[in-house]
Amino acid sequence: MRLAVLTAKPDLEIHRELETAASAGGHTLVILDALATVAQSHPLALWQGGQQWPTGDLAAVLPRVGNWRPDSVLAVLSSLLAAGVPSLNGPSAIRRGRDHWRTGRALAMAGVPHPETLAGSEPEALAATAEAALGFPCVVKQRRSRQGIGVIRCGSRAELEAVLDSLWRVGDEVVVQRFCLPGGISRRVLVLDGEVLGATEHIAPAGEFRANAARGAEVTAVDLPAHQAELARVAAAAVGLSFAGVDLLPDGDRWVVGEVNPTPGWRHFAAATGVRVADRLVAALARRGWTS
Repeated sequence: MRLAVLTAKPDLEIHRELETAASAGGHTLVILDALATVAQSHPLALWQGGQQWPTGDLAAVLPRVGNWRPDSVLAVLSSLLAAGVPSLNGPSAIRRGRDHWRTGRALAMAGVPHPETLAGSEPEALAATAEAALGFPCVVKQRRSRQGIGVIRCGSRAELEAVLDSLWRVGDEVVVQRFCLPGGISRRVLVLDGEVLGATEHIAPAGEFRANAARGAEVTAVDLPAHQAELARVAAAAVGLSFAGVDLLPDGDRWVVGEVNPTPGWRHFAAATGVRVADRLVAALARRGWTS
C-alpha cells in the first residue's frame, strides 16, 4: 500500500520513523513536500517540477501542517481529498485546531472545560475587557502560536496593554485567556482514532510558566485517571481531529483543556512512554486505505 505524509518540512526525523514503520508493515511511504507542490483548483490537479503529480495510487495521507505556509499546504491537502485520498485529519479540523479562538469555541460548544478566552482587535478595549472578565494574571496568545512561542503572561492592565499594543502594531491576531493556577505544569495526551495512546506530564523549569518540552520542560510518563483520558478524547472529537495532541492544564482542583494540536510531534512523548507512535499512525493510515 502506498501511503503519504504531506509536510512543509520533509527532513524531520519523525518522517524517517514513519518510513521505517511503513516498510516494516509492507507499505511504501511517500514524503510529499508541500512547498514543492502546486494545487490547481480546476481542472483538479497537483503539480511538481512543472509536471502533474499522480495521486491515483495513494491509499491515505497524514497531513502535518505547521506554521509555515499553512494555507498553501491545506490547499494541497484539499486537492488530495478531492482526488479520493483519505486523510487522517481534514482541512477544516486542522484550521480549527490551529486557531486558539476556533478551538475554544468548539470546546465550549461540546461542554469541555477550557480557560475563558477573549478575542478582539483594539488593545485598550481588549485590555479593559480582560480586566473585567478574567482578572490578572492573564495570558496573551497569538492565535496560531505553538510550543509556547507567542505566549505571554501579563500581571497587570498596564502590562497587558503594552503587550497588546506591540502585537497590534505588527498585525498579529491574538486571544487573551485566563491564567490557570498554579502554572508550569501540563499533561500532553495523544489521541488517535478515539483511543488515548498515552500521556506525559511536563514540569517547566524554575521561573517559567510554559510547560513545553521544546522550552526545556521535564517530561515523564503518567497514568491518566479515567476522567482525564475521557476529557482528552472528547476534546479531540470536538475539534474534529482523528489524531491530536491534547494539552491538559491544572486549574485549581480540576483539569481543563488548554490546547488541541492537530499536528503533534511525538519525540519526547515516545521517549517517555515507550509508545511506538509511528507504527500506530501507519496502521491508522492503512485502515483508511483498506476502507476507501
